[in-house]
Amino acid sequence: MHKNSVDNYEDIHVSVKNINFQYGEKIILRNLSLEINEPGLYAIYGKSGCGKTTFINILSLIQKPHSGTINLFHKQINFEDVELVDDLRKKIAYFFQDLNLIETLTIRENLQIISLINSQPLDNEKLNKYSRQIQMENKLDIPVNNLSGGERQRAAFLKVLVFEYPLILLDEPTNNLDEENIKIIMDILSSIKKDRVIIVVTHSKFVVENSDKSFDFIQLNKGLKELC
Repeated sequence: MHKNSVDNYEDIHVSVKNINFQYGEKIILRNLSLEINEPGLYAIYGKSGCGKTTFINILSLIQKPHSGTINLFHKQINFEDVELVDDLRKKIAYFFQDLNLIETLTIRENLQIISLINSQPLDNEKLNKYSRQIQMENKLDIPVNNLSGGERQRAAFLKVLVFEYPLILLDEPTNNLDEENIKIIMDILSSIKKDRVIIVVTHSKFVVENSDKSFDFIQLNKGLKELC
C-alpha cells in the first residue's frame, strides 16, 4: 500500500478551530470549527452562497484562512511551511465543482498526470474495477471534451478512487447525475470509508441520509448565520 494511505486510525484527524475568511469587505467564514477523529463518510449541507466551497478550499490547503487553526493528520498547518503544505496536499483528494480536468486529454491521460504529481502509480486494476462500476470502462481513452456532462462528472470521480488518499473532499460530486448513478457513487464511497475520512459538500438529501454523520453548515459557521 502506498505510504500516503491510512494504515491505522491514529492518522485520522481533521480539526479546524475558529476559522475566519473574507473576500474584501465580505465576510465568508466566521469562527467556523469542525473536528473529525474517526474514519467515515461525512456530509456538509447548506444553502448556496454560505461559504461551503471556500471552507473545502481551506481544508484542502488551497486557500489560507485569515485566522484560526487547522490540524490535519496530527500536524498543525503553517502555510508558510511550503514543504509541509505540499506534502500534506498529496494526502488529500479534492473533487472540484468545475471538475478540474484537462479537456484535450483522455481520462486515462488525466489520471497519469495526477500519478506523476502525487508520486503514486496508476493502479490499472483499480481503474478497471471502478470504471466498470460507474459505467465508464469504454470512455477511458476518449478526450474529456468529447464526454457528456454526466460522463465528465464520473470521470472526475475516478481521480479520488484509483489513488490512495486518507482524506477525500468532494464538493457537490452528484451534480448532473441521475438517481441510479448517485446511488452507485454513494455505494462506492461507503465501501472505501473504513480507513479514511470522506467529506461531501452536498445539496442531495440522499447523500445526507446515507452518510455516517451530517453537519449543517449554518451551525458550523456560527458567526454568520444571518448570511445563510
